[in-house]
Amino acid sequence: MEPAETIARLSPVPAAVAAYPKGRLMDTDTTKFWDMIEDLRVAMLTTETASGLESRPMSAYVDKDAGDIWFITRIDSDKTQEIKDDAHVNLAFAHSSSNKYVSVTGTARIVRDPAKQKELWSPFAEAWMPEGPEAPTTGLIHVTPAHATIWDSPGKLAMLVKVAKANITQTPPKDDNVTHVTL
Repeated sequence: MEPAETIARLSPVPAAVAAYPKGRLMDTDTTKFWDMIEDLRVAMLTTETASGLESRPMSAYVDKDAGDIWFITRIDSDKTQEIKDDAHVNLAFAHSSSNKYVSVTGTARIVRDPAKQKELWSPFAEAWMPEGPEAPTTGLIHVTPAHATIWDSPGKLAMLVKVAKANITQTPPKDDNVTHVTL
């Protein structure tokens, strides 16, 4: 058996994701994406359930060199079954006080890799899974991002000025702080 046993297979990126606007595709945008999600740390992981979409907050472990986002999870959780049924996920990262938001679409797979689980293990994981990183009930969600949209406003004061100007001129503010990144 290989060190990392893949439990769910990746499915191809849907045409809708592949067709997202490419935005300004520069290395700086990709770097900005990875830096922002690394700083934001917690994502709302959204999966498809039988009754609709389901989101839950999870600690993200970002490996920007490999282009991976990892989450520690219980192998027997509802979200792992949802990912097995449909690998397409969305991750939403937010820091409202600094007006920084990132929405990521990608594909996920469930992995058992005790070495990687130990590498990513933290007191937060321990609180939810006291049986430890090598327990048979512990696993990982591995997300390969396909597209991200970044909203990075200069700050609350600048946003208030935009809102005030929009109210005075009766013209919605232009949202020029949005970047689309294909990963």
